[in-house]
Amino acid sequence: MNDLILSSLKVASGKGSMTNMEATAGTDIADSTAALAMDATYLNKVTFSALDGAAKTVTLPAFTHTGDSVIIIQKVDLVGSGVLTIDCAGSQSFDTGSYAKYHGASNVNKMDIATAGETSLVITGAATNSGAGIGTTVKATYLGSDKILIEAQGVNLGNGSDAFAFAA
Repeated sequence: MNDLILSSLKVASGKGSMTNMEATAGTDIADSTAALAMDATYLNKVTFSALDGAAKTVTLPAFTHTGDSVIIIQKVDLVGSGVLTIDCAGSQSFDTGSYAKYHGASNVNKMDIATAGETSLVITGAATNSGAGIGTTVKATYLGSDKILIEAQGVNLGNGSDAFAFAA
């Protein structure tokens, strides 16, 4: 077999060069109102959010490689006036396959789905009944062509709340 065929076989079986999650956590998202513009150091890592009662905007890094991702996990409950806004960088936007699943008010299962051109995911906390409790996860994966797939799963605190909304 020639080298080209062998390298193709190795990549297909997961032994070659491919995008993987790093073994280390990214820098935490601080519990403050200071905006955070993520850079390449956040790519392919898990980032924990300590945001609880403040309003903060986090801008995803400008993705360039298909398959790169950012994972954000709430390590505290997002409550009260806590609002975590996740924005796209530059001309990037959310793919229409992007979704957020969560327990809405009165513990009713809900889902929000992104529409064309949306660039923000707004996650809003609510007192003792939040749809964005500890363990809430948002995964952003770059699909190429300036499109990002968002997969969000809310973990409710109490009876939940209408916590997730995609916006332009």
